[in-house]
Amino acid sequence: MRDHALLHVNGVPCQVRGREAFMMLADWLRKTKGLPGTKIVCAEGDCGACTVLRACETPGVEAGSAPRFDAMNSCIALLAQMDGAHVVTVEGMQAGEELAPAQEAMRRCHGSQCGFCTPGFVMAISGMLEQHGPGPVDARCARNHLTGNLCRCTGSAPIVEAACTVRVSERHAVRPRYATAAALAASRAAQAESMLVEHDGFRFFAPVTLREACTFAAEHPDLRVVGAGTDLGVPVNKGRPMARSMLSLHLIPEVHESRLTRSAVQVGARVPLSQLRHLCDEAVPEFARFLDLFASPQIKNVATLVGNIATGSPIGDTLPFLLVAGGTVHVASRPGGKGPVQRRAIPMTDLYRGYRQLSLQPGEIITHVTFERTAPQQTVRLFKVSQRKDLDISTVSAAYAVTWQGKRGRGPRQIVEARVAYGGVAATPIRLAEVEQALVGAFDAARAEQVAELIARSIQPLSDVRGTAAYRSVLAANLFRQFAGEVLHG
Repeated sequence: MRDHALLHVNGVPCQVRGREAFMMLADWLRKTKGLPGTKIVCAEGDCGACTVLRACETPGVEAGSAPRFDAMNSCIALLAQMDGAHVVTVEGMQAGEELAPAQEAMRRCHGSQCGFCTPGFVMAISGMLEQHGPGPVDARCARNHLTGNLCRCTGSAPIVEAACTVRVSERHAVRPRYATAAALAASRAAQAESMLVEHDGFRFFAPVTLREACTFAAEHPDLRVVGAGTDLGVPVNKGRPMARSMLSLHLIPEVHESRLTRSAVQVGARVPLSQLRHLCDEAVPEFARFLDLFASPQIKNVATLVGNIATGSPIGDTLPFLLVAGGTVHVASRPGGKGPVQRRAIPMTDLYRGYRQLSLQPGEIITHVTFERTAPQQTVRLFKVSQRKDLDISTVSAAYAVTWQGKRGRGPRQIVEARVAYGGVAATPIRLAEVEQALVGAFDAARAEQVAELIARSIQPLSDVRGTAAYRSVLAANLFRQFAGEVLHG
């Protein structure tokens, strides 16, 4: 059992133990490592000024090609979570006195004004280059990769131009410079051993087996399972207390697995949303499209579907989809810390008991989630309404999945099964059984209007800062009208 986390920063190995392990990565880079190029502005993962590149190998997988470096927010990442990671900051981008391609493009296109956000943009563009290679990208691709970065000097146009015209140099490629054989070997050696870091009553445990994880969970009922930590880092930065006992699953191989079967998608607890998005591209194309609007690249490169489920927010963006896609949560436990690991499956329809309350037994850990692939005779549509298009909290979200009878012919289409779910209209995300029953049968404009009115009557939302109860009722009905219009008229 090792007492430290091992990470590489700009190619230099760093062992982190004690108090430092419980710092946020951005604070540690600036205050301990003397790398102030990583800026801290919002401390919430929203502005991108703290962007760094990170690469991690999957435990238990044979060594192959070097892992890819992806952009991530360092302001909300606990340093202990970086165990096994290879981190590159803006200081590591230059090659001698020569600027990195992203830096040179920002200079050439006058993309830097006050300069405070510039390092984050440089790192986001560099992450884009790591994904797309030397070929030029269009403005749409550039904007997608820069959605997690804010420029308050209204200099977005030259920054997008810089991202579109950046010229790649092999000399500055991140992977061959920092994912060296020696560095990767050191990380793999560390990942073979469990980690327990303790300081002043706080403990961070990362086991290499699920059995160890379940034992720790049984012995520490007040623990917090830490995935990406995107929901943990924000309140800690705002002064709220950190959990005394934290469990990370990042060293357990099976929770990194994702796979497709003939009828379903299986996603491990540590599979990031960016990987899930590619997995669903053909299996569940509507969910893949929806994930493009869910969080920034920096968040999606680390955040997980299981984390969105476990947080239990009634406005969790993925939850209405999982409710209509037959989502099932799979958990493991070891009651009393003795005996074999026990497993059970919980349908998403039975998971939430109340506001942020899950029907998990003490000591149970979510290992993976499964949901159905979209069938040929099925139409799935997902909607989200928020104050802005990207990276915002939902006011109301909706998911519709209907299965049609046979091929389309003359007359109204026939629905043989319907599933309807909403988020933001109750203390938990909900399915509307009465609405689903009303949808079965011939579907035309008159039926659609009747169902829309039924939806408005069926929900009893609360009022808050994002919208009144009346507004949410109207919005929920109008979202269904939009769905019906797309189905009926294309």
